[in-house]
Formats: sequence, C-alpha cells, structure tokens
Amino acid sequence: MKLTIFFDLDGTLIDTSDRHYKVYNDILKLNGFQISISKEKFWELKREGKKTIEMLPNNCPKEFAEKFKNEWIKRIEKREYLKLDTPIYGVSEVLSMLYNKNIELILVTLRHNESNLIWELKNLKLIRYFKEILVGSPLELKDKSILIKKYLTNHSSKTADLLIVGDSETDILAGKYLGISSVAVTYGIRSKNFLKKLNPEFYIDNIYELPKIIEKIR
Repeated sequence: MKLTIFFDLDGTLIDTSDRHYKVYNDILKLNGFQISISKEKFWELKREGKKTIEMLPNNCPKEFAEKFKNEWIKRIEKREYLKLDTPIYGVSEVLSMLYNKNIELILVTLRHNESNLIWELKNLKLIRYFKEILVGSPLELKDKSILIKKYLTNHSSKTADLLIVGDSETDILAGKYLGISSVAVTYGIRSKNFLKKLNPEFYIDNIYELPKIIEKIR
C-alpha cells in the first residue's frame, strides 16, 4: 500500500538555531538591550518549551514584549536570516531514498512568507523531493491538522497509510487529532523529555532511524 509522509520543516529537516538566535540578538541590540544568554542556553530553553518572548532580559519593560513580537515576525523569514539555515545531517540522503521508493512526501510548515519558503527550499535543494507543500500562518494555526485534513479531503487518502514526522507539539497534536501515527524528532526545537508528554507513537534521535520505523508499519 502507498505510504504518505507529512514532514515538518524547521527543526526536522533543517537546523534553524542560528537564525532564531541571530534574530533574537539583533532585535535586542537594535533596541539597546544587552544579550543575557548564550546561543546554547537560548536553544536549551527553547527545547524545554520556553517561548522566545519569555527569554527577554529582565530589564526589558513589559511593553517591549509586543514590539519584540512584531519585530520578530518582520525579520524571522527574511532571506538574509534564512541563509543561516542548514539541512540536518543526512536529510537529503534519507529523503532521496524515500522518494525513490515511491513514498509520497508532503511538506507541512507554518510560515508567514510562502515565496521566501519556496526560495529557501530551492536554495537548500530540498524542494525536489516533495509532491506538495502545505503552508499555514503560525499566527492563525496552533497545529497543522487543518492543513493536513484539507489535503486528505482533496486526495481521498486513508489514515492507515499516513505518517507525520515532526519535532514539536504542532506536529504531534495534529497526528493525535487526525488519528495519524506520529514520529517525534528529538534533535529539533523540542527535547525528548518535552515530546514524551505528548505521547507520540515513535521517536527518532537522528533522521537515519526513520526508514526503520517505516519498515515496522508497512
């Protein structure tokens, strides 16, 4: 039976840690605030579920939070920052292998700027593997279930042949809602301890473990 895999992008297929920390730094510096945490600490807090806005320096006034949020939205998907993203080690190899096995690969991501997303995927040479790219606004969607459900409705797919692969609650919760098994990626934006609370069906510590899971469910 044909298998369709819905892949998350940020943190699952590409490393976005440099971009996120750079945007965080730039906004604070431009507004006269000192950087209080290292990139390592910043990413450690993110992986434990902390929101970026919750990591502002203690001397930031409360009203700055809204300004920071607006600046973040303006900057986070600019091409100058997207250039900092890199593919996770082994991603191109695994995607190529799955593609050549006639597994249907669908990208599902929450981004504001779709044209810059397509630009980035072309630049990273990842776009070739995906049959379709589903994009929704992170301001409007808490998880990706609406995007996936719409795709399934239009393509009459059955849940028995579906899998979701992602690194955060937006992916795992979509799977729970739709009755689709999920593979939690533990090397991305959320730690394994955080992801365990969501009870995904599978975990992978690196992308090379994904084909083994696919063999189990087919």
